[in-house]
Amino acid sequence: LPTFSSTVRSLLIKSVKDTCAGFSIQIVDEAPVVRRSFGINGDYMAGIRVSGATFQGAVTLSMDRSLAKSFAEKFFANAPTKTDESMLCDLVGELCNQITGVSQKSLGQLGCKMKVSAQETSKSSSILESGANPDEWLMLPFKVGEGRGVLGFGFVGDLGLGNDDVQEDLSDARQITFF
Repeated sequence: LPTFSSTVRSLLIKSVKDTCAGFSIQIVDEAPVVRRSFGINGDYMAGIRVSGATFQGAVTLSMDRSLAKSFAEKFFANAPTKTDESMLCDLVGELCNQITGVSQKSLGQLGCKMKVSAQETSKSSSILESGANPDEWLMLPFKVGEGRGVLGFGFVGDLGLGNDDVQEDLSDARQITFF
């Protein structure tokens, strides 16, 4: 099974924080967990398939309505905007794209060359279930005020980052279904 080293966890958490900071939004990250199967819940979801020479996988982002609206207020500052369902879903897709781009750049600096697909957005997780089927998913929950989100990362194969001595058992049976 793939292991999520401290390097990968730190890099992904930093990617979320850096992307959110670009919108002047400070997140509170919660303890990461590893889940044995893909399963996210939220009002808005997005996913991007990723691949490299020796791996394939996906990055997912899930948010509740409150958090998506917080981002919309920052994203569309000074512009009158109607926060309808379609716009909020697209916004979560764009945020997933930006987080994945920051992760891609950081992983590239460590020698992992990652290609990304176009993002897919949905109000149901079923659209995000095609593609690679990792045995484990790293789930990084975070919150802003009362709003909550989860970044997920799963892959099959080897990221090519070498050995990382600091690995922890993050297995957790709890469901991340707080939306």
